Amino acid sequence: MAKNTNIYKFEIMEHIICAREFTTKEEVVELAKKMSEIAQANPEYSDEIKQAFQDAYREIDEELTLGNLQEIKKIIESQNNEE
Repeated sequence: MAKNTNIYKFEIMEHIICAREFTTKEEVVELAKKMSEIAQANPEYSDEIKQAFQDAYREIDEELTLGNLQEIKKIIESQNNEE
């Protein structure tokens, strides 16, 4: 089921990155952390979804730079504008 977790992770990351305007990486990391904590506490979420939230938080925190986050947001917004 790792593939599903990965798909969920990218969807979660997309929502986190596009949820609001940000000027620092810390703003995005804090939102990702809060969302992950809420997901972990929700008994209705499957283990896959909970893992996907943890993975999304970890990747945003440890692997992406502010520039990466801004570029991802720009790409997503331009794709949404084309639809």
